[in-house]
Amino acid sequence: MKTKITLLTWMAVNNDPNALESLLKKLGQKYDVEKVIYLYQKEYAEKLEKVKSLSSAINPVEVNVKNPTAHKEIYEIIKREILPMVNDEPNLFINVSSGTPAMHSVWLILYAGGVFPDGTRLVSSQINRKTGGTTCDNVDFPIDTYLSELRRYEKENPKEAIYKPEYVKSEARKKALEQIRVYASIQGVPMLLLGERGIGKSRLVESVVSKIKKKDVVSVACGTLDSNLAESAMFGHKKGSFTGATADKKGYFGEADGKILFLDEIQDLPKGVQRKLLRTLQDKKHRYRIVGDDKESMADVELVCASNLTDSELRKKLDPDFYDRISFYRVVIPPLRECREDIETDWNEVWKTVRLDSSPKDAPMDKYLEKYFKTSRLSGNFRTLQSIAYQFIAWNGKKTIEEILNDLPADDSPNGSFDIGEFSEFQNLNWKEATKLFQQKLAKYSCDKYGTQEAAAQKLECTSKTLQNAMK
Repeated sequence: MKTKITLLTWMAVNNDPNALESLLKKLGQKYDVEKVIYLYQKEYAEKLEKVKSLSSAINPVEVNVKNPTAHKEIYEIIKREILPMVNDEPNLFINVSSGTPAMHSVWLILYAGGVFPDGTRLVSSQINRKTGGTTCDNVDFPIDTYLSELRRYEKENPKEAIYKPEYVKSEARKKALEQIRVYASIQGVPMLLLGERGIGKSRLVESVVSKIKKKDVVSVACGTLDSNLAESAMFGHKKGSFTGATADKKGYFGEADGKILFLDEIQDLPKGVQRKLLRTLQDKKHRYRIVGDDKESMADVELVCASNLTDSELRKKLDPDFYDRISFYRVVIPPLRECREDIETDWNEVWKTVRLDSSPKDAPMDKYLEKYFKTSRLSGNFRTLQSIAYQFIAWNGKKTIEEILNDLPADDSPNGSFDIGEFSEFQNLNWKEATKLFQQKLAKYSCDKYGTQEAAAQKLECTSKTLQNAMK
């Protein structure tokens, strides 16, 4: 019995229906071509009658391409309109030989990005002008990009929402993901990720950083370390080195040899461990001493740290030298409210991870939720989206979207009351004093966020001197 396949191809304006007929005959020798997704432009619609007569499997799809030589336009159309049609196709064949050179290139780019279903094959068909024979060759185009690794990770972890760099619209998120891509490609230099709770820092390390570095991740929640045993947990210990050390222990640093050591909520790492880790990071061979051992060990470790504090808050918490060492490559992950253009995509991804088999396949959406995404603080970021999704699942149509949103905690409810607690420090000040304090906080926040006074001044459309004066 022949394997059933789906063929995806552009119209060959100068050669169809003959070229398509030859390709179908060639593929038909080995496969049962069950469906043909046949992309065409409106101006060539008159050719469809002859094409459709070749097979009942042909499904013409009109694609509004204004410029068939424009790579970006074709890429966006295929990504937006065609990919959803083929996401569930188990045996997809893509004919890269028909269409313009730009169309050929886009198939290769998307394939290299790993966006097509597992097992997708690229083929190229050619007609020999002398003999009239048709060839149908597999296109050998091996995938080895971090985007393809990211897609593979997504397929292997279907219940985990991840950032999709190629779908990002907001400039703030684009900037952060590009910084991560650039910094993660440098080996041996620590990276520091800053961002609010629920923004997905751990997910970024496990699904993006690890794919770029091509290394597994050893994750440590620093807040769970016992202050008395933190050094042993981090660097390991020898049997008998202290009361309770009944066996040798490797420690997180040793476990991360050849891997990425991810220290989450780094502000909770005890100062003594910070200083010992600093000495290890300053050593090119990453030498360290296991508790109770009389000789040094070495480990090839890539360090990534994360915190939900702002840069200025984190500086106060950490040993100054340790902070300097881990913050050469610092990335601020923007909260969802600063990436409004991406929230609908985020919502769809979150829905996919939490929905039950009995839940609607498409994420709920109406005018209330649309307005909510445009105005809410989304204080929990992805966790807020998850909370809303779980509410939809629990009520299963017994409550409207508007009712569900109004039941959210005050911080995120669309009708939530004003939280004076956020402005309590201004309550006993006069207008002049409050304005000065606000400007000082805004200047410090902006400098932390954008890295330098010059960058912050450019964003705020003021001068560096203005910021300097505000921070006095």
